[in-house]
Amino acid sequence: MKKIFIAALLTCIPLALASCGEQNDDIPVPPETTDDSGIYDEYMTADDLVGDWSSWDGDNGSQIVFDFVNSEYTYRTWYGRIGTGALCGSLETESAVQLEFDDFLYDLVRTEDGFTLHQNGQSAAEDLDGLFFKKSDDIMPDIPLSTLDGLWQNALGETLVIDTGRMEYIAASRSGLSSGTIYDKHDGRGPYLFLNGFAYPRISYDGSSLELFFTPSETQTPDGSFSGVFYTDADAGLYSDIEKAEFTDIAGRLWYYDGVNYFAVPDDYTLDADGYAYDENGNIFAAGWIGDVYDPAEDYGDGWADIRD
Repeated sequence: MKKIFIAALLTCIPLALASCGEQNDDIPVPPETTDDSGIYDEYMTADDLVGDWSSWDGDNGSQIVFDFVNSEYTYRTWYGRIGTGALCGSLETESAVQLEFDDFLYDLVRTEDGFTLHQNGQSAAEDLDGLFFKKSDDIMPDIPLSTLDGLWQNALGETLVIDTGRMEYIAASRSGLSSGTIYDKHDGRGPYLFLNGFAYPRISYDGSSLELFFTPSETQTPDGSFSGVFYTDADAGLYSDIEKAEFTDIAGRLWYYDGVNYFAVPDDYTLDADGYAYDENGNIFAAGWIGDVYDPAEDYGDGWADIRD
């Protein structure tokens, strides 16, 4: 079983102002907080975000950690996807801190016991606008990108072979064999596979299982394949307790419990009378049973996973 190392989170004060995104006229300069305009009271500065506290919990179950040494933040969604993004602001200029998420800048608007994120601009995609964060002593899990390496398989036999050294993957199923690239824009959303659009992995803390969350790209849209829970080395029996598996509603959200870990079921799935979850097109969420282990070599030959050589 892969081991996850929990790293101590840095809270060092920055020495210089870090930039967010590309340097062009489209990106505003963080507001200065040294005048009498009241901005100092309105926005969080680096001094507010370092010291005894490095971690902040969101009111939707998310978490954010600031690292001014590397001019970046790490954001964990309520369902566990983790990504890093650019952070700007320093004590030297006493400017307000801003973070960049999915190509949009966010102000950290001060509140009595934390801050609220305010998006500069509007987007129809995922955004953090309006999320409230308060100080926390929780440690965010440090899950190295290399945790994705190896072979993964879900209950339908859909198989992924991932090599983060090459930033490539192979996807195999009884329906076909394909390959693609892995990329991380460092926009706060985390690494993704170019698979049925953008497939963002959410890895369990113990590194034994993962789930993909899909968003459309310009050329591809999710088709219901490669859903559900994937287990490393195709060994669902080792890393789950299927007799305890169930789908359950928690605070209005559908979750799948495999007897060991909880997995958020994407919003477009609903629970059916048979006890399994399906999307609007009738595609099953591949979890809740242990299927026969599928060997892609049966269909594509022994060299199907050459990426691992």
